[in-house]
Amino acid sequence: KPVDFNALVLEVLSLYGEETATVPVHTELDDMCPRVMGAALQLRQVIHNLLQNAQDATAPERAHLGVILRTQWVETSGRVRLTVLDHGSGFPEHILQRAFEPYITTKEKGTGLGLAICFKLIQMHNGEIRVTSDDHSGTVFTIELPACSTREIDTVRRDDETQQDTGC
Repeated sequence: KPVDFNALVLEVLSLYGEETATVPVHTELDDMCPRVMGAALQLRQVIHNLLQNAQDATAPERAHLGVILRTQWVETSGRVRLTVLDHGSGFPEHILQRAFEPYITTKEKGTGLGLAICFKLIQMHNGEIRVTSDDHSGTVFTIELPACSTREIDTVRRDDETQQDTGC
């Protein structure tokens, strides 16, 4: 169904209270972002995972810089972009090249499945996920998802109305 990506970001952030947030999270939400077609639960999981990883990666001495979550409507490509930027230790090059492979992790207690799952979920939504990082200077994850067309939104609305009318 059509999903408001900005609302998902805010929803995930609402789960992070003062008690659970290890570093401040700054949001920059583009009000012009159209909806994306997708499964809200799966997209919420991706945002949550990237936010948690960013918080875990941020070095204590850089915690005051926080994590940045940014949405952006990229009209030229017809995509909605989510950027998650942390000021952490970054990925060494040998890990960066394999970041989305299963069982690759930089965490002592990590399973290495989080980014692999994010990759698969974004792929299933006809999107892309990329990562850039420099060892010791932070990491940037970028997700791009196709925006819904007006026709797709209207079709979903008509289908919902039909189901409500028939009691389905």
